[in-house]
Amino acid sequence: MSRTNDWNDWYLFNCVAQLGSFSRAAERLQLPKSTVSTSLARLEEKLGSRLLERSTRRLRLTEAGFHLLEEISPLFARLEDVADHLQGQTEAPLRGTLRIAAPYEFASLHLSPVLCDIMQAHPELHIEVDVISNQTDPLSSGHDLSFVMTSQPLPDSNLLGKRLYTLQQGLFAAPALLAARGQPQHPSALEDWPLLGAASALPWHMRHADGTTFTLQQGLHLQTANAGLRLQAAIAGRGVCLVSCNFAATALAAGQLQRILTDWTLPPLKTYALVPNRSLHPTKTRLLLDGLERHFAATAQQAVQTRSR
Repeated sequence: MSRTNDWNDWYLFNCVAQLGSFSRAAERLQLPKSTVSTSLARLEEKLGSRLLERSTRRLRLTEAGFHLLEEISPLFARLEDVADHLQGQTEAPLRGTLRIAAPYEFASLHLSPVLCDIMQAHPELHIEVDVISNQTDPLSSGHDLSFVMTSQPLPDSNLLGKRLYTLQQGLFAAPALLAARGQPQHPSALEDWPLLGAASALPWHMRHADGTTFTLQQGLHLQTANAGLRLQAAIAGRGVCLVSCNFAATALAAGQLQRILTDWTLPPLKTYALVPNRSLHPTKTRLLLDGLERHFAATAQQAVQTRSR
């Protein structure tokens, strides 16, 4: 075996193994797929072991590949951390691509103003946002970070979960629907109403100010993770919508919706940023997280000022 190693081959294997795809690795590294495939074959020949089992549907690490990934992945992650940290100390605009996965509600309500600021400050940084409805592992999906909004605890994971903020949820309905059916005085009154919500939030657990609890078990008339679609259906009078109060604020102020059962609270909606568990976050990731924290702080301050008027 030659004593000289082409570390590019090792790094390409690391990327393919983590992303689970030659195509995703080639796209991420901006290389032809054939180059990635040839690199892996060269490394396998050099080591005398097959590292990946290839099929038409997916790639699977062999035992040798799994052990190699365990050994080299932390080394390359640390090397990237050091390089990024040194580059981040300069005043030069960021380059490359920031890849984000986020639910529709979070992307439209909170990501958009922060990303606009980043694009203005760093015009050479490309940004890709994928709208998702389920939790996504950024390590296997090729994203730099992903966001999840949930009222449930995060499952155990090798990801670092960072809670950014907590959203209050509420129930909203159009004035015309309330005029036709009457103002509900108890959650049980909604058992024959059309409900609009996300499957991940079922069932609806509610707690009264006096400590009484109630669980609404019925199915949904409209089931979607797209909060914008739920909100539009509620405005059209198609049912009672469960959505964050922030997201419904504009429609509420315009008189298109009314909040109902205000003495009852629902579990808060927590937002987490999921990032690969590394000692340092890349500069582009830190830039987004810092911007979001400033955005949330400003939003909270505005809410305080509004309540004090």
